[in-house]
This record gives sequence, C-alpha cells and structure tokens, in this order.
Amino acid sequence: MGDLAAGRTAAVGAQPRASREDLTPKRLLRLFLPLSLSDVIMILSGPILTMGLARLANPETSLAAYSVTQNVAILLESPIIMLLHASTALTRYRGLFRPLRRFMVLANLAVTAAYLAIAFTPVYYVLFRDILGQPETVVSAARPAFQLMLLWPAAIGWRRFYQGVIINRRQTDRIALAGFARLGSLAVVTYAGVVLRAPGAVLAALALVVSVIVEAAAVTLFAKASGEREATEEPPAWVPRTVRRIALWYWPLATTQILVWAVRPFINGGIARTVEPEIGLAAWPVAWATVMMVANSVRAVQQLTLSLLTGRQQYLVLRRFVWGVGLAASGILALLAFTPLGSGYMEWVLGLRGALEDVAQAALPALRLAVLYPLLLAEQNWLQGLLIRAGQPRWVNGAAVAGGMVTLVVVYLGALVWRLPGAPLGMLSLFGGILAEVGVLYAAAREHKRGWLVAG
Repeated sequence: MGDLAAGRTAAVGAQPRASREDLTPKRLLRLFLPLSLSDVIMILSGPILTMGLARLANPETSLAAYSVTQNVAILLESPIIMLLHASTALTRYRGLFRPLRRFMVLANLAVTAAYLAIAFTPVYYVLFRDILGQPETVVSAARPAFQLMLLWPAAIGWRRFYQGVIINRRQTDRIALAGFARLGSLAVVTYAGVVLRAPGAVLAALALVVSVIVEAAAVTLFAKASGEREATEEPPAWVPRTVRRIALWYWPLATTQILVWAVRPFINGGIARTVEPEIGLAAWPVAWATVMMVANSVRAVQQLTLSLLTGRQQYLVLRRFVWGVGLAASGILALLAFTPLGSGYMEWVLGLRGALEDVAQAALPALRLAVLYPLLLAEQNWLQGLLIRAGQPRWVNGAAVAGGMVTLVVVYLGALVWRLPGAPLGMLSLFGGILAEVGVLYAAAREHKRGWLVAG
C-alpha cells in the first residue's frame, strides 16, 4: 500500500496546478482521432496482404506462413514496442529527450542482433518446426520471408520513439499522415507482387518491412520539422534521468510485451495441433486481423492518458471517453460478426470465395467470440496508462503474466483436450487472457484512481 500511495502522490503532483490543461471532450476527440486512425491503418496491413495472398499460388500455405512469420517477428520486436509509451511518458519532461533517444538506439541494436541470430542459423528450424510445430510446407515458405524482415524491429522502435515526441507536442494529425504513407507503400508493394506472381509469404514480408521503414522516415521528418526543442516541464521524483536508469525503469515494460507476444506464436502452435490445422492456421490471421482492425482504434487512449492526465477534471473526461470509444468499437465488431456484413467483407473485400470459402466460414465464429474484445482492450490501455503515469510499470508486467498464462492454458486445453476448431480456439484463448489481465490491472490501479479523483 505504501508503494501505491507513493506512486499516486508522484503522479498527481507531477505538474503544478497552474500548468494543468482543461480538457474538453471535443479537444480530446480531435487529438484521439488521428491516433486511432493511425492504429487502424496499421492493422489494415493484414486485410490488404490477405487480399494479395488470396490471389497467388498456394494461398492457404502462404497465409499460414505469413501469420507465423509475423508473430515471431513481433515477438522479437516486442522489447521495443513500449518505446511509444516510454517516449510519451518521458519526453514531456525537461532533460529526457536525449538520454531516451540513446536508449532507443541501443535497444534497436540489441533486438536486431537477436533477430539475425535466429533468421540465418539453424535456430530457425528449432523454433518454427520443433517448438511451434508448424507443418514442413509452412516452415519452408516462411524462412525467406522471415529473413527479409530483419530490419523490421529497429524500424518499429525508431518510429515509436518519435511518435511519442509528436504526441506530446499535440501534433497527432502528423502521425495519421505517416500512417497513410505506410499503408500506401504497403499497397503498392503488394499490388506489384501480385502482378509479378511473387511467392506469397515473401511478398507479405517485403511489403511489411518496406511500409514500416517508410512510416518511420515520415514520422522522423515530421518530428524534426517542428524542431527537437527541449521540454520545459519539471520531472517528478520517480522519472529516470540517465540511460542506465531508463533501462531499469523500462525493463518491466519490455518484459510485458515479450510475455504478450511470446504467447502469440504458441497460439499458432496450438492451432497446428487441432483437427484440420491448415484451415485453422489460414483462418486465424483472417479473424485476428479483422478483430484488430476494429479493436486497434481504441489503443490510443493510453497515449492520451500519459500525455494529458494532470488532475481530476482530465481524469473524469478521459474515463468517460474510454467507455465511449470501447463500446462504439464493440458495436462495430458486432455488426461484422452477426450480420451479413461480415461474410460479405470476407468474400468481396478479402477475396475468400470459391476454394477459400472454407477459410471464411472458419473465421466467422471467431469474430462472434470477440465482440467485447475492443471494450476490454480500451479498459486495458486506460489502466496501463494510469499505472505507467504513476511510475508503477511492474503492475503492467504482472497483469501481462496473468493474461499470458490464461491464454496458454486455454489454447492447449482447447487443442489437445476439448478439440475445438482452430480460429475460434485462438480467439477464445486471447479473450480469456485479456479478461485476466484487466482484472489484475483494475485491482492494481484502484488506489491511483482514487488519488486522481481527489487531485483537484
């Protein structure tokens, strides 16, 4: 309780009263929409690549190889995913820009070295074939794609650092513009690959890595265009001020994402052990990309919490906003899951018809299981923001551990004992995991929530 109280005091006292900004729902929406659009643009990569791969040879194998390649690549990238949160939380304070940028560069070098050690050595086969249990056709198709994505982690880390800088400058529209550059470059590469009849998984990897490098370059140019000016806000006591202390503070956030993404390849591993694994592995990325196309629209509530929360007034406006965007996103997903819009989207937008109709039919039940996922994701990001803002990242880590354990238990029980179909099993496991995570976060954040309500 003492640690919680200390964290609450540090968070509430982070700014003098005179510097607090009045927050209106209209202003919050204006800042939120470009960030939300950027997150949706990011997840639109999945449906675009699915449309491309569905028009090439061996689409089921290509979709499965693309899915497992991306999941493992994101696992290796995961330690630097929270650089966005770190940048948003820290670059608002005086003297933190340069040490955090140095930390970002070192972290990028480390994850690139780890990626290199897997992609170009026999460790690849140990991971993909022996640990994840992928069929030999998928293992062979995925390797050149995985090697092509070598620069993916560093580009992500660089991009997320500068996105945090831009958010603290209240220039979120520039993040959306960079997202459009990403989407456009991905669409161009995908179209060219389809015309040239490129191998499906290789095309997906090339499109992904080119698009994220384009976005990273755009975000950097936007940040530099407004000048790398030093923030003037005085940091509270908990804020780390050196590269070493930043690394120690950041460690729980890094391991949180490692835990989250370490689970994702094992979902593929569980699906690979179900009845008709090829159908399950092909349908799973379709279902998951569709869910996240909607659910990703709510993630930006965490960045706004880290950047805008300074007192009771901001807390109340943000709290209502979280529920509003969460319910709206769940409503949109319900339309896709329970009306003909979903099957029409898969048939006519994604091109899953004819020989691929079975993939669409396998994906639809997973959408129905995920209807409340966007609401839970909004709550998760809100609670994580409160805890990071209070200098308590270890609780974020603990909640991720709980969620990951539940996800793993459900996916392997479902595959080996309950014999559930692949795509619904993947969604059921992730839904159980996020329920457990939100429960832990809610319990950890209760004292901090009370603190903001009396902050004045």
